[in-house]
Amino acid sequence: MVQSGMKIPDLRRTLAGFFARSVADEDDAFLRKKLEDHRGFASAMYVLGALLGSGLWVWDYVTDPVGARQTVGLRMVFLIFLLAPWLFRHVRSTRMLAVLLVVLTLMTEAAYIEILTKLKMGMVYGIGGFMYYMLLPPLAFQAFSIRTNVAFVLLSAALPHLFALAGLAPGFHHLQYAVLLWPAAMLAILIQFFYAKTYKERYDFEKRLEKMSYTDTLSGLYNRRSFMELLGREYERFERNGTPFSLLIIDIDLFKRINDTYGHPAGDAAIAQIAALIKSETREMDLAARIGGEEFAVVLPDSGPAQAAMAAERIRKAAETAEFLLPGGRRVRITLSIGTATIREGMSRSDIIKRADDAMYRAKRGGRNRVESWGRSQK
Repeated sequence: MVQSGMKIPDLRRTLAGFFARSVADEDDAFLRKKLEDHRGFASAMYVLGALLGSGLWVWDYVTDPVGARQTVGLRMVFLIFLLAPWLFRHVRSTRMLAVLLVVLTLMTEAAYIEILTKLKMGMVYGIGGFMYYMLLPPLAFQAFSIRTNVAFVLLSAALPHLFALAGLAPGFHHLQYAVLLWPAAMLAILIQFFYAKTYKERYDFEKRLEKMSYTDTLSGLYNRRSFMELLGREYERFERNGTPFSLLIIDIDLFKRINDTYGHPAGDAAIAQIAALIKSETREMDLAARIGGEEFAVVLPDSGPAQAAMAAERIRKAAETAEFLLPGGRRVRITLSIGTATIREGMSRSDIIKRADDAMYRAKRGGRNRVESWGRSQK
């Protein structure tokens, strides 16, 4: 008999892999964005929790009017939730903020356990109140990592058991509580994982859109608009601090011949591989962009004429000695003509672009596969 569907071991492995990926995907940048997106809502939920937790003294009174006289002060403990908005605004460390709010929330749960011990049949009638602590992570704890959410759910669900085992919760029924609360705890954890997955997908989509707005799709480098913004940023830094920067303009020699001989897919492959070469031969702080069909630019922060010439020569030589693989398996040689310019007092952004561009055209006229920089040439 052929069985259909996923077997239990397969389901376990799938869920385990999903949970592991969810945890691994939460890097610092992701968690900062998550906190930023949820800060306001989480703060509001804590204020609501303060009002709800303290206001439920009415339930204490309905349950046991005599015992309720002893729970007034304990209900006021819930007003500690009013600290949460201040914490969200002033605690800079996401991890520290998460720890403080977990501790603060568990303090109110401890107060609730104590409340139930003061009320006649409190441990029977009030057991459903622990459900609020299973609902909290899908609401107030969305600002934090999945690790924080899971840790809180497990600690919160285990706390009444621990109090009872320590003799601090007389009348607590472990079995009845476990049957009601632990399935809710597991459901809360599942909700957290699936919400985290949905949020991560949205976050990744937004990052892709953001990257598309400043990245040239073919080369993977910055596009022309981003190049102008980055150049402007360096120019402002130069005006403010006098920090020099240089610019390279790079053009693929005889690019039209590649397109005419091998076709446009070959030209695209050449552009992509030259872009990768430029990226590999520049520093992490350098800003490489594709600014035209076969034309590239590299902004070199904190670099003078000598450093610019060295960087340009390194790129030129790397291209000259490389073989580039085109569609169909054909390998070709490609050379580059490069012009360099360094910012000077009195120059504008347009001036440095024009000077680097003019130097590049001098390299073309000088025989290609050259570096030119303000009348000084080298091969």
